[in-house]
Amino acid sequence: MSAALPLIDHVARLLERTYDFDSGLLPLGRFVVGEQGRQLLLDGAQPRRRVDGGDGEACLLLRPLAEIEGSWAAALYLPEKLVEDLERADPRRELHRGNLGPFATLIEEVDHLLTFADRALRPEGMVSLLELEWHAAVSKHLTLSHFAGRLSARRRLAPEVRRMIDQHLFHRGPVVDSDASVVRRYARAESLARTFVGGLRRLAVDARLGRLRRFHRANHFEKLRRFA
Repeated sequence: MSAALPLIDHVARLLERTYDFDSGLLPLGRFVVGEQGRQLLLDGAQPRRRVDGGDGEACLLLRPLAEIEGSWAAALYLPEKLVEDLERADPRRELHRGNLGPFATLIEEVDHLLTFADRALRPEGMVSLLELEWHAAVSKHLTLSHFAGRLSARRRLAPEVRRMIDQHLFHRGPVVDSDASVVRRYARAESLARTFVGGLRRLAVDARLGRLRRFHRANHFEKLRRFA
């Protein structure tokens, strides 16, 4: 895989191509902030919303724009260590337990940003936190599997690679958070994603893409009704 494109944009393009939509946000580097930018955004006077990543560090920061109804300002906070880890072990060249976690976190935050932007452009303009986490968990599995498959040059993932990905995404135990509702939401999203991914595996290869795109286009209630 070519490393000419920044990793964050490589992930974004893969997600847009998979789900068949154009966020219009690339290049995503202009949305990324470090610790100083994060503090400035969180300490500001205007109300802000934060969508946490699974590790409680990286996050999507959102602020409604009062001057443009229905519009939002967005930033992706990526900790310096996460960026350094992925620069040192680029998952386009190697994917293992050492960089699987940081890469999964990056995928999650990119997916949050793209999914939120896509929903904001729709007439209903609504997305729930559960839907964001569920969608991101599915996207993490797809993207990690895609990168692992490209590196191995095999049509099917080796059993040990699939186990490594599944264990990281679906068998790590509950998220640690002082807010019980956050813990419940992540557990529910993980369970829903595990069920959805299991269903995908039982489909013929040429049927999977269509189901993924229907999943992406469905809103919160449609997802629960059709894909839970």
